[in-house]
Order: sequence, then C-alpha cells, then structure tokens
Amino acid sequence: MFPLKKYNFLHIKNLIGYTHNRCDYMKQVKQYLCVLYTRHLHYTKDNERHLCTALRSNEDKYNRKDDSNIQSKVCFSHISIYKKRFCTEIQSKDSNKFGDLSYEKYERVPMDEDEEKEEKISDYVKIPKWQKHSYNEYCHLMRSHINNKNLQLALSVLDSMKESGIRPSTYMYKLLIAAYALQGDIKQCFALFRNMKQNNLILPPSIYTGLINACAETTDTTKALERLLYLREYFHNKNIDLNKYHYATFIKAYSRHKQILTAFEIADEAKDKGIDIGITFSLLFHAAIADRNNGLKYALRLWHQMKMYKIKPTIVHYNLLLRAIRDTNFGNLKVDDILIPGAMQTQIQVNETARPDLLSSPPVLNTSIVSILKYDKTDTLNTTDLSKIDDKYTLLSKNLNHILCANRLILFGGIDKILNQMKDENVIPNLITFTILLGLLPPTVEAEKYFLQYLQKNNFIPDTTFFNKLIKRRSLRGNYRDAKAVLKEFQIHRLVPNIDTFEALAYGCRRQRDGIELLEQINTMGYAVDNIILEKLLTNACYNSNFDYVSYLMNYILTCQIVPSEKILEILKVFDKLLVELTTDKDKHRYRRMYEIRKNYNKFKMDYENWKKAIQKKQYTTKKTYNK
Repeated sequence: MFPLKKYNFLHIKNLIGYTHNRCDYMKQVKQYLCVLYTRHLHYTKDNERHLCTALRSNEDKYNRKDDSNIQSKVCFSHISIYKKRFCTEIQSKDSNKFGDLSYEKYERVPMDEDEEKEEKISDYVKIPKWQKHSYNEYCHLMRSHINNKNLQLALSVLDSMKESGIRPSTYMYKLLIAAYALQGDIKQCFALFRNMKQNNLILPPSIYTGLINACAETTDTTKALERLLYLREYFHNKNIDLNKYHYATFIKAYSRHKQILTAFEIADEAKDKGIDIGITFSLLFHAAIADRNNGLKYALRLWHQMKMYKIKPTIVHYNLLLRAIRDTNFGNLKVDDILIPGAMQTQIQVNETARPDLLSSPPVLNTSIVSILKYDKTDTLNTTDLSKIDDKYTLLSKNLNHILCANRLILFGGIDKILNQMKDENVIPNLITFTILLGLLPPTVEAEKYFLQYLQKNNFIPDTTFFNKLIKRRSLRGNYRDAKAVLKEFQIHRLVPNIDTFEALAYGCRRQRDGIELLEQINTMGYAVDNIILEKLLTNACYNSNFDYVSYLMNYILTCQIVPSEKILEILKVFDKLLVELTTDKDKHRYRRMYEIRKNYNKFKMDYENWKKAIQKKQYTTKKTYNK
C-alpha cells in the first residue's frame, strides 16, 4: 500500500505525447513514486499551461473524500524537474498515417568523431544478446570455414561480428589473409590489409608475410610484380624491419615469376643486414630452376657462394642442384668465365689432365672436353683454328651448352664423383636423388645397368616409382623389349607393379600384338584399363597408320564399356582428318599405295562412324538412367 501523504502520486518516468488546443494526450510507460512541488510551476508556453491545468484537475479529482480513492490521494506539483519537451504539432487527421502519436522530434546536434563510431557500432547491434556468439566462438567458426576451403563463409564471419557489436581482431585478419594468400587472391588480401589500417589494428610481421606470399602464389605476374614493388616501397617508407621469413618469401615470389636477378638482390640485401641466409639458398635454387635458359649458370654461382660462406649443403641442396643440371642450360656461360663476379677463385680453369668438374674449387675443365666444342656448326671459326686442338686458348670463348647435349653429368665429374662427394660431406642420398640421377644418365641400356649395379653395391633398394621411371625411359626410346625386362627387377626386389607401371609400358607398345599383350597383363593383374593407357596405345596406332590396331582399340572400348575421354575422341578425329588428306594427295604416293590407303580408309571410316553412334547412344542411355 502507498503511504497516505498529501503530495504522493504515481509519477510517469517517460512522458510521450501531443498537446494541442483541443485535447491533451499522455502515455504512461513506467510508473514510480515521486513528489511534485507546486512552486516550480513556472511554464511560459500556452501548451505547457494547458498541461498543468489538466494535471491540477486530476489532483482535485483524487483529493475528494472518497473511500475508494483515499489510499491513492495525491497532489501534482513540480513538473519542471522532468525537463521533457513535448511536440506541439497538431495531430494529423489522417487515420491511416502510422506512427504520428509516438514520434518525438529532437534538435539535431552534430556528433563528434567518437560519437559517430559509437553510433555505427550501435547500429549493428540487431541480434538479441542470447543469440550472439562469443569472440572465441567466432574464431572457431572462422577456422572451421577455412579448413573446409570455404573462404567466402569465413569472410562473412566479420560481418556477423559487426552485427553483434564485436570488433574483429588482428588474429582473424591474419587467418583470412593467410588463407586467401594460398589461393593467390591478391585483391582480397590487400583489401583486408586496408581494412586493418582503417580500423587502427596492429600489423604483426605475419600479415606482411601473407601479403608477400599472395604475390608468390598468384598466376598474374604483372599484378604480382606491381604489388611486390609497392610492398618494398611501403616497408622502406615506414622503416619496417624485415625478418628472414619476409626475405625468404620475397625470394620465393620473385622466383615463381622468373625474376631471378631481383631474387639475388633480395638475398644480398638480407646478407648486408646480417640476417641468416641459409634458408634462402634453397629458394634461390628454385629461382634458378625456373629459368630454363640460364638456370644452370646461376645454380653454379649459388653452389660456389655456399662454399665461400662455409654453408654445408644438405640433401635438399644436392637434389635442387641435380634438377638444375637436368632441366636448365648455361645461358651465355663461356669456357673461361668467372662464375661469381669479383671472385677470381671461381674462374673456370682449363687443365690437360684433370677430371672435368665445375663443382670443385676452382671449377675445372680439361682440354679433351673443350675440344668437343670444335664441332659446333653455329660458330664461324675457320679451319685453321679448328685444327689446333692442343691450343686451349682457341676455344675459350665457346659456349658450354653444346657439351650438355651429349652428357649432362660429364662436366660435373660424373655420377661417381657426385655420390662420393655427398659421402664425404655425410649427406645421405634419398630416392629423389637417384630418380633425378636416372634422368641424367646417357640414353643407353649399358649406362642404366651400370647405375643399377652401383645402387646394389651401396645397398640402396629402389622402389616402384624408380623402376617406373626406368621403364618409361626405355619405352620412349622405342626399346620395348628392355622396358619389359625391368619387370624382372620387380620380382627380385619383391615389388608389385601398379597402374603407373603399365602406363609407362604403353609408351612403347607400337605394335598391335604388344598392345594386346599389355591389355591382357593388366586384366590378369586385376587392374582396370584407364583412358591414359588407351590414349597412349591409340596414339602409337594412329602414328603408325595401323588400321587394325586402331579398330581393335575402338572395339575394346565398346566391349569393356569404357567411356572414352575427350583426348581419345580428339585423336580419332585428327586421324580421320589426316587420312582424308592422304587419300586426296595423288602426288605423294604411287597408285598401288594410294589404292591400299583408300581401301583401308573406307573400312576405317565405316567402323569409325558406327563407333561414334554407339558411343553417343551409350552416353545418352547412361544420362537417361542417371536422371531417373
């Protein structure tokens, strides 16, 4: 019960309403007890006087001596302490107009910068508190989307956080930039980077690593080089100190886009700043391998730089060096060039008796190797110069690339010298090492057998991949008999051939009986013939214009219910086109040969058209069954 005092009444907390010359409206939102003193009723406006008059009339009403209202007897006074201004507009007569009664007009005061930021954050708060996620839950949700490779949903987590009034952290931006960097999305990475700067977030070193890595992973070389230049200028202007990971990623980026000279500049900059550059040498080797024309020259320079800096090579460095020897050329490197400018100990020496080895210090070539260059037909040396074989100075300006055509390992001491050097440096070769060395062997069965004997003496056990490479080498040379002989090595080492083994054998099946034998072996082993094997067999059959071989393979595809690949269809289409040209070229073949070609072509054409119809019908039936 309320106390029976003269000046007690239920006070309105928020007064919302209109006052005009005909009616007074009041809407009670929340009530509580308060005392109103009459001495403060000093309103000057007419409408406010009307309101006070209405309040006094209510006071008289409640002051009557009525038993039913005696406990609610109150008196209105002191309304000026509420300081609430009422709208004085005349209420609209339009009954369909919604929202007039509860609308309040306020004077607009410009907000300062802090108030505007708070207003933006408050605008986002639309989700009920019990439905909002915590910061840790948003982090977990973002990581989950990134692990599922759904970066669009991961990015939408930022918007959800703004709606919940939670400010995204640097950690979240780091996750997104790293994820988009792996996809090479430069645009999105730098957009997130700008958002971080606008929100005054801390920019840790890992953010810069992600931006550089985005430039490394993208396929757009022009945009990548522009962004890399921008980052280098940005770091210089902001006096940002880079660590070894930044420099390593820079080298990686420039290497991917074949800017090897710039990659070397980055490495020199890191060395000048006293940063450990051991991690950068493997990246520089990758940069050298990317340059097919000049990569071997840069790889030799790197190798001798490691010796100068007394950096011990690892198996990774050896494998990258061997890849450079296998896949790249010397460029404009001459016989008497200096590998590292300014370092005379890296100048190539020509000796009459020493074993050629460009990896030794100093690098050495002998006169017998240099004399090979005299047979180069592209140079314009006269016969008198070519006859002076003993004069080593006549060929010092010759390019070394011509020796690589004969034997790529001959300039580096051979396989024995490389493996013995690895043994002296306690570097254990792995399967990758021997697989690369296999590709560097001369294309002869004798060299391959010698290499297998060396592996056996050193107790190295090859695996299936190694023997598959050996089979492919021999098959591409057209030596199918020796390629099949490698299958005995599988039995000796207790290995099982896989589908890659038969794909490697398919390269050498140029005769129909070899192809039939291979398909039978695959079925015996329990493997399914795939389109890759059929593509290789069909290519050999079409190249040799073996119509029976082609027809057999087409029937095999239909019998085994194999869906032919687009490449198989293209091979047959091109073969049909070439046969049409052969049958119309009367000057290229004699009459009897032309008659035989036309006869075979007519048979092939009929089989080919029927085969296409059968394939189309099968595809239509399969599609119809799938739709059902």
